[in-house]
This record gives sequence, C-alpha cells and structure tokens, in this order.
Amino acid sequence: MEEVRLQEELRKTRQELLLLYEIGNLIRTTLLLDEVIYLILSAVTSHEGMGFNRAVLFMVDDSGTQLEGKMGIGPTHPEVSPQVWKMIEEKKITLEGLLDVYHKAGGQIDPELNKIVAQIRLPIEKEFGVLARTVIHDSPYLVAAEDANHELGDMKLRSLGFSQFAVVPLRGKDHVIGVLVIDNITTKKEITEVDVRRVMMLADHAGLALENAKTFSAVVTSSQQDSLTRLWNHGHFQKLLQESIREAKANKSALSLMIFDVDDFKAFNDHLGHPLGDRALQEIARIGKTVMRRNDYVARYGGEEFAAVLPRTSKEEALKLAERLRATIEKETSALEGSALPTKVTISIGVATYPEDAEEKEKLIFCADGALYEAKYSGKNRVCPYQRP
Repeated sequence: MEEVRLQEELRKTRQELLLLYEIGNLIRTTLLLDEVIYLILSAVTSHEGMGFNRAVLFMVDDSGTQLEGKMGIGPTHPEVSPQVWKMIEEKKITLEGLLDVYHKAGGQIDPELNKIVAQIRLPIEKEFGVLARTVIHDSPYLVAAEDANHELGDMKLRSLGFSQFAVVPLRGKDHVIGVLVIDNITTKKEITEVDVRRVMMLADHAGLALENAKTFSAVVTSSQQDSLTRLWNHGHFQKLLQESIREAKANKSALSLMIFDVDDFKAFNDHLGHPLGDRALQEIARIGKTVMRRNDYVARYGGEEFAAVLPRTSKEEALKLAERLRATIEKETSALEGSALPTKVTISIGVATYPEDAEEKEKLIFCADGALYEAKYSGKNRVCPYQRP
C-alpha cells in the first residue's frame, strides 16, 4: 500500500512539474503586459491549469506606494460561471490556444469583474489588509472565511464576496511587483497550504514575466510619446485616431476630434525666448491631460499644435469639453502668481465629428483643421465646430 501511495504522489508531482513547465513557456510567448497578465490568470483558473474558480492580479504602481487592480478572471457572484471558461470548455481549447480566445474577445474578459477590479487602489501599508502585507513581507497568506472581510482593505474588494482565499506575492528580480488573489467562489472547495505552494511555484515564473513585460511596455510607450510634453506623438496619434474610427464604425457610435494650438506662439517665443515657449507647451499639455476624460487621447500634433481624440462623443459634448479646456488654459495661465508662465496663454480649437462631418481619418483631420482655421480667423481664443460650406 505504501508503494502505491508513493507512486501516486510521484505521478501527481510529475503532472504538476509538467504543468508548470507548460505555463512557464506559455507566459514567455508575449511581451505585451495585458497578454502576460491574462495568461497568468488563465493558468491559475483554467481546468487544464490549476483549476481555481477565480483569480485577480494587482501590480505595484510606479510610485511604489499603491497596489492597482489590473485584471481578473472569474465570476462576481457564486452562481455565475466565468464567461471566458464557457467559451474554452465549449470549444475544447488547450492552454496553447488561450491567447486566441483573448484576441477574439477583444481583450474583454469577464467585463463585470474587471469593471470593479480596475477601480481598486490599495495603499501599501499594513493597516490596509493582507494584500498590502503580502507586498511588505514578501510572503503568501491563506485567509480563513471568517477573516475575509477584515483582511480586505477595500469596499470594492469586499463586494466580490470572498470567503476563504489566498494571496501570493509576484516577485521581480529584486522586489515584489504585484500580488495574485485566488479563491473558489463557485465550488467552495477548500484551498490548502499545498495549493498555495503550487501557486507560489507559478508566481516565481509569473513575476519575472510581468517585470519583463512592464519594461518592454515602458520602452514602447516612450517611443510613442513626445519627449517635451509626454503626450502621444504625431505618429501614435494617427494610429489611435484610425483605431478609434474603426471602433466607432463597429459600435455605430460618434467620435469627435479636437485640433487646437497656441495663439500667437511665434510672438511669445520671440518676446520671451524658447525655454519659456517650451514651458508654455508643457503647461498646456498638463492642463489638457487634467481636463480630458480617462478614455480620451491627447497628443502633440506638431509644433504648438495639439489634438485630442474623443471616443463615443457627440459634437455637442465635444464643444462643451473644448470650451472647458479653452477657459481652463486661459484662467490658469492668467493667475500670474501661481502660474509657471509670466503672461497669459490662450488657445483656439477646431472640432469635427465622425460620422456627420467625415467618415475617414484624413477627412476628419481636414475638417477639424478647417474649424481651427475659422477659430483663428474669427478672433482667436475661441472654439469653432466644423460647418459644411
């Protein structure tokens, strides 16, 4: 009997090592951060993987002071089955096919859960619960059902109905870069210390893959940004606008485009010098990012000219936003004592909307540029919509 038991344990150990080998190879197939996160979560929750009901991944932010919710796979309630696994089970998809599932879903995996996860921010301080302590102590924790609410330092996390759960650190080369939270919300199957050790073995692969993907993402982002203003550069703006128009066509929704530039910028540079001219552009970029909404894209179009892509935005909404931007720039650069600039700066803005003004990228830019010309011609420091001749 003892020999049979040892053989069974050896068989299970081989299976687990093979699984970890396959998962390790899988998460090295991409350097895109969202895809790496998705593959880690899939490996933890897939029936071909570790088979937990739900997994949520958090990463330490750039300041090192907060955990940010990145992505989750699983249900928000015990009676709901994860949407991604319905598709995988029906089509008998293997681990190797997981990225195809992600691409076909347009990255929209379990949107109800991820809407909540994306809003979660947790300070990395002991009093904010077990997720923060996992980062601080670089140690896994297994939390009993009766302690769950006390250990979750965020109301949104508590709303996800955790009972017993485990948290494991995700380590980079030198420090913890995130945490993984797992539970069995549907089956209520107990998570054991052995389970936690299994997940920790995966976490060692996952942390390094995440760190590599984050570094790659930072390099790619830097190549797409304007070095002075840290806004998207002209080339990436063109790509974002094209993708946004494609999405607007698919969703049959509106999309608006703003093009705006600094009034009398040559005179500003000639009178005050190029260093202050650069400072003015940086201030406009800063204010632009503050005024624009989370899903808008702000770019430096070239020289003193800027652009903003506004998905799912009608012309009426875009004009209101443009007026708020114009007024905010005028107000904040007028407050000379608190301003970084010695004189007031104003902008003129042109607005055009898909599909009512144009249905193609180049024509939409042409229309917004024409509206900007009208704003300049009619007196500057104003907003003009595109109007057909």
